Amino acid sequence: MPEAQRIDVRKEIAEIAGVSARNVTNVKMILEYAHPKLKEALRDGRLRINRAIQFCKLPRAEQLEQFIRYSEERETDKVIRRSIDGLKEEKTRLDIVAVLDALQQQEGRQPGSVVVRVGRLQRTVVLVGRDLLTATHSQKELKLP
Repeated sequence: MPEAQRIDVRKEIAEIAGVSARNVTNVKMILEYAHPKLKEALRDGRLRINRAIQFCKLPRAEQLEQFIRYSEERETDKVIRRSIDGLKEEKTRLDIVAVLDALQQQEGRQPGSVVVRVGRLQRTVVLVGRDLLTATHSQKELKLP
């Protein structure tokens, strides 16, 4: 085709769709390489193109594993943020040393009952399940009413 008649199809598609040309390329790559569950998550809004493209660089089996981990972390972060906001409203403060001691004792009584996960937040947050707070021995240890 002569130079004057060439068109950038990717650019034209992007303009019609109201997105960047890069997104057109990324979607093409996602359609070709993404695990079906990633495509489903994109359709229902649980995942964005930029994150999906990162997963596409992995083998398909690992894509799903990493997406599940990512989704769990996001949901955990949401719960943490809501819990922190709720604690701010209640102005409830627990003695951190007593909480850590109670967790250690709980783990001693029931191995595997205390789980530690690494999150994406830039601070350390300790979430304590209601089961620990409602146990009689914990109420004494944490000096709860």
